[in-house]
Amino acid sequence: MSLRDRAERSAERVRAHGGRVREVSDLSAIERALEELTATGIDRLVVAGGDGTLQAAASWLARNLPPGQRPSLIVLSAGRTNYVAGDVGTARHFPATLQRILTADPETLHPVRRVTLKLGNPGLPEQHGFFLAGAMVDEVIRDVHGWRAERPGPMRNHRAASAIGVARTLGRAALGFKRFEHPSLQIDAGALGRLDGPCRFLMLTTLSLEGQRIRPYADRGDGPLRITAVAADAKGWRRRLPRLLTGRFEPRMTPENGYLSGACDNIRIHGLGRVTLDGQEFDLSGDAVTHLDAGPEFEFLRP
Repeated sequence: MSLRDRAERSAERVRAHGGRVREVSDLSAIERALEELTATGIDRLVVAGGDGTLQAAASWLARNLPPGQRPSLIVLSAGRTNYVAGDVGTARHFPATLQRILTADPETLHPVRRVTLKLGNPGLPEQHGFFLAGAMVDEVIRDVHGWRAERPGPMRNHRAASAIGVARTLGRAALGFKRFEHPSLQIDAGALGRLDGPCRFLMLTTLSLEGQRIRPYADRGDGPLRITAVAADAKGWRRRLPRLLTGRFEPRMTPENGYLSGACDNIRIHGLGRVTLDGQEFDLSGDAVTHLDAGPEFEFLRP
């Protein structure tokens, strides 16, 4: 949590209601805390942080606990990106949401279920998350991370820093100061289709995105995973970008014309050398096939 005083007040509230609090700052601290907390069994786990904190927690729980022993999750928006919290309905009014979670009868909390996006590649341990970015989208995210790290300050640590960083990167690209790579990928999405060759955009999710203005997935296919991949030479991608971002795909936006989008059960990608999963950066073995499948289902609670 970026605000120290809020973190301390929140911890005091949780302890006052009989909860245990662990402050974490990196992956190893998150895993140590979860190992300790789950050793005696817990019913509810509150994660106050950003998407990356949740990704690390979900991965550890999925790898180490069987379905019947995994706690219900309550994700509170306390990071710079809170995509999952927005999807499950706990992205706003942090203090009020925490207070309602602590004082409400557990039976009155609303369950929201989401499956994870399971990432398998020989280059790293099995990972679980909810939004994966590759190609240009991954590059933009990494560029923002680098911009924030090179000279920390109030603007770069502000909750709006991600949006500011994205605007900066895209502005530099428009002026010719930034060029994006187009990795050559072989994407197999089963019945949904295939896309082979240099790729400009790659996005996957298991979130519902109901009511969201930015929803870049076509209403095609069936399955728990949703993907949008756009070839570097896709016809008319610039003028179609507003339609793509809002999920309004035209009939001609097909794999044959450089657009692969919709729902499916699993995805196999060859040539994928790096991704960001819920904002966490991962380098992969691009010579191997990356497996993307539906992972375990988690229950999120909201007031």
